[in-house]
Amino acid sequence: MIEILLKDQTTGKNIIWANNTEHEKEEITVEDIYSIEPRREKNRELQKLRTKVRAEIFTPPDICAKQNNLIEADKKSWQDYIDAKYLEITCGEAPYLVSRYNAVTGEPIPFDDRHGLLDRKLKFIKEQKLKPIIDCTRRAVQSIYGYEFQGDNLFLARRNIFDTVAEFVYDKAPAKELKNFLSEVAEIISWNLWQMDGRTNKIPYANTNLQSSFNFYGEKTEPQGEIFCKIMDWKNKQPKTFKSLLGGG
Repeated sequence: MIEILLKDQTTGKNIIWANNTEHEKEEITVEDIYSIEPRREKNRELQKLRTKVRAEIFTPPDICAKQNNLIEADKKSWQDYIDAKYLEITCGEAPYLVSRYNAVTGEPIPFDDRHGLLDRKLKFIKEQKLKPIIDCTRRAVQSIYGYEFQGDNLFLARRNIFDTVAEFVYDKAPAKELKNFLSEVAEIISWNLWQMDGRTNKIPYANTNLQSSFNFYGEKTEPQGEIFCKIMDWKNKQPKTFKSLLGGG
């Protein structure tokens, strides 16, 4: 599963670090994941540096909950509610999608108290006793999206979503079916949460076609071609560039 959660579907390689270090353009490997820490566990100086260089600031769960309350889909039909699409931009560890823990303090949050948009869909599936639960859960996962520049954050976001789904379906399907389903979930997550520079809709450090050779953060860039990020259209089962969905924006 880890190999899938590290995959960049746009490049066919692994996601890269992109974290303002000497290794920032290197791929993250399976061996590297043991060194990845959530923001709350990083030392204060590194937190300040990431805030300064990458504008990394995590939102407390109560604020996420209030904002999610404003955009949560109506429950006119269970299909519309489960299929309602959401995108968390610059998602960090994806607290708006799943709230397994308080991103600021690290305190775990019980399932029934979680406020993420996917959390709410899973709770709805449980409360309404929707069947078959595997199919409903698949649809819920396919409906949530997010992008992030820094690879370590992106991996944590992907893992948080994967772990949330794995815990939810753990005792609700036969072992063989469950294993196959979780592999499918990892694949969905690798498409739906992707690594992107939100200013260009391209992979980090791709050619921005600007005359200057420095990016927004004052870092010297090396052109890597016009690589626009791809996501999956699950309804038609066809990949699309994220840029193509913006209507020219």
